[in-house]
Amino acid sequence: MEKIQLTDIFFVDKEYSFKHPHMIHRHEGVLELLYIASENGRYLVGNYEYAVTAGDFIICNANVPHGEDPFQEHHIQTYCLVLSGAKLDLEEDERPIISLGKENPFGELLPTIYQMFHKKSGYSEVCRHFALGIYFLLQRMLIERIANPNPARKKRERLVYKILDFINEHFSEPLTLDLISAEFFISKSNLSHMFKKETGLSPMQYMMQRRIGQAQSLLVETSSAIQDIGDDLGFNDNAHFFKMFKKYVGVTPKEYRKHFSDRRRRK
Repeated sequence: MEKIQLTDIFFVDKEYSFKHPHMIHRHEGVLELLYIASENGRYLVGNYEYAVTAGDFIICNANVPHGEDPFQEHHIQTYCLVLSGAKLDLEEDERPIISLGKENPFGELLPTIYQMFHKKSGYSEVCRHFALGIYFLLQRMLIERIANPNPARKKRERLVYKILDFINEHFSEPLTLDLISAEFFISKSNLSHMFKKETGLSPMQYMMQRRIGQAQSLLVETSSAIQDIGDDLGFNDNAHFFKMFKKYVGVTPKEYRKHFSDRRRRK
C-alpha cells in the first residue's frame, strides 16, 4: 500500500475537451483511472472502442494505448486519477469500464479531491488515501465481476470483439452489413444493435472511421497519390473519398496533406 502514490489528478471540462481532445496515447509506470463526470461518448482502450457515459470509470493501465475517439464531438467532462505503483488486473477480454451509474458519491467526491490536491497545502496524503479508497473499491468490483460473470453479456462482448477484429483486418475491402452478418451468422438488426451498444457506433461507421484514420496516416507518412490512397482503402471513386474525408476530418485530403507538409517545412 505504501508504494502506491497519487502523482496527479486532472480535470477536463467541456470547453477544454472540445478545443483539446485527448488523442490516443500511453503512459509508462502509472495507472490512470478516468471518471466520466458528465455527457457520453466513445473511448479507446487497447485495441477496442467503448461507449462510455456519466458515472463510468475507465481503467487505463501502464503502457496501454488509450484516448478519445478522434472523430466524435468532444464534450466529455472528466476527472483523472494518476497512480504510480498501481495496476488493475484485467482478463484478456475483460471490459476496462466499471459503470457506477449517474447518481453515485464520486460525482461530488472527485471535485473535492481535485480542489484539495491542487489548491490546499498539506492535503496530499489525505488525497492519496481518498484515491486509494477508490482504487481498492474498483479492484473489489472487478474481482466480483470476474467471479460472477454475466454469461449473456460476456458472450455479446466476445462477439463484438471478434467483429471489431474482422473489420480491422478487412476495412479496406468492400465490406457490407450483409457480408459481416453472414460471416458471424447473425441478423443485420441484431448485429447493428449489439455493436452500437458496446462501441457507440454502427459497424459501417466504425469501418469508415478506420478507413479515414488510415488515410490520414498515409497522407502524412507517404507520398502516394491521393487517388491511389482512396482506391487502396476501398472508396469506389475519388469524389466519395473526398466527401467522406471532409465529413470526418473537416478538410479535404489535399488540404490535410498540405497542412502537415507546411508544418514540416517550418521546423
